[in-house]
Amino acid sequence: MSFDLDEQPLEEAAARALELFVQFYRGLDARRVDPGVTVGELAPLFAGSLSDDGVGLLPTLEEFAEKILPHSMTTPHPLYLGLVNCSPFPAAVLGDLLVSTLNNNAGAAHQSPAMTAIENEIVRAFARRFGFPQNTSGMLLPGGTFATLQALVLARTHRFPSWQTDGPTAVTERPLVYSSQATHFSVVRGARVIGLGERDIRLIPGRDRGAMDVDALARRIEDDRQDGACPFAVVATMGTTGTGDIDPLSEIADVCRRYDVWFHVDACYGGAAILLDELRARVRGIENADTIAVDPQKWFFIPIAVALLLNRHGSLERPAFAVGDQSYIPHTHGPDAFLQGIPTSRRASSLPVWMALRAHGFGAVRDAVRRNIELTRLLEESLKSGGFIVLPGGQLSVACARWEPEGWSASDIDGLQKRIATDVIATGRAWFSTVRHGGKTWLRFNMVNLHTREHHVKELAALVIEIARRLEPTSDGGA
Repeated sequence: MSFDLDEQPLEEAAARALELFVQFYRGLDARRVDPGVTVGELAPLFAGSLSDDGVGLLPTLEEFAEKILPHSMTTPHPLYLGLVNCSPFPAAVLGDLLVSTLNNNAGAAHQSPAMTAIENEIVRAFARRFGFPQNTSGMLLPGGTFATLQALVLARTHRFPSWQTDGPTAVTERPLVYSSQATHFSVVRGARVIGLGERDIRLIPGRDRGAMDVDALARRIEDDRQDGACPFAVVATMGTTGTGDIDPLSEIADVCRRYDVWFHVDACYGGAAILLDELRARVRGIENADTIAVDPQKWFFIPIAVALLLNRHGSLERPAFAVGDQSYIPHTHGPDAFLQGIPTSRRASSLPVWMALRAHGFGAVRDAVRRNIELTRLLEESLKSGGFIVLPGGQLSVACARWEPEGWSASDIDGLQKRIATDVIATGRAWFSTVRHGGKTWLRFNMVNLHTREHHVKELAALVIEIARRLEPTSDGGA
């Protein structure tokens, strides 16, 4: 059947979609966090649902309400403390709808003049807060993995310009990238994509909660140079995914300057800490980076997927990414993003970011980030008073804790942490994960949530302690 816009019940469908939006957000506390169902169990609900004949807008929305909504993770729930997925600002959620409505291709400026203008303003606003110069280049990308990958391509282009034309055979010295052992796996994956092997990626040991050992970094770079290799990039982390630690950015910047190495900072999770005066000293040095990746989709409360790469070396972008014949694309509105980065066609993710910050302001982000940190420390104190071992030194919104019964083996205690997490998640009242750190398994709670309050934290702590105590005596000497 042919499609005719005039025959579509747009008004009724839009009203129903907005009704579902409001019902979802007004009822967050009452919803299950984890839906308690597997993909395999859901498959029969959707089997054969796609055919030549559609059912129409309104019936499809009702199927969403009946089959999809009840079986989806409630990520904005106040007790979703999981995989650095935030609860987005309402203005950003509505912005997503409007992005799809316009369907502008933000890869070319003439295809998205308004979106490009607000993206440029977003770059300026973030650059200013990170201490970057006014002429900083930057662009929004579909996630932090892409931002770090693009930064590594820029670093490679800077140090090995002949690689662009002649490939890796043009490089006579072994190219090396450095990061900490606590770095996000996307750094290693990005290094592989740009042509490096695993042995070309030096993972530097960390201290305490995982922050990079700068002395070890300097020694490794010096040793590699003596061996004839070419260190060309260091990736530091502002907010490690596992434990929320911050690398000593100022000291790492000094090492990079001393050895003329590109300094990239993965601030995808912890970047919002730049808004807090009380953490300014802890993140000093980030203003000396060559590139910074920060994910508005994390602690700036924007829907997935949008990351921002700030780059102080805009002149490298076209040599790195402008290839092929683009004669069919007009160039009438200034620089085009598809010539400055990895994507060609690109979702106009600038609109949800701009709408959220325009509607609610950086001040609302700052207040939420500060509250998340304070509530995370409260969670640590509550778990500790209930008998948990808590990983000390937390500064951001990640808490790590372990229940350690006397007389149990290390492997049994590790297994117990996973059972505690599984049993709490099964209640539908909260969601969090586990993480390996220091050779041990820890419960990991990561709060990037607009809606979490003190009573939620106390409820969670009581639930976790109750389940831990209930599990301990049932094991006959092990988990």
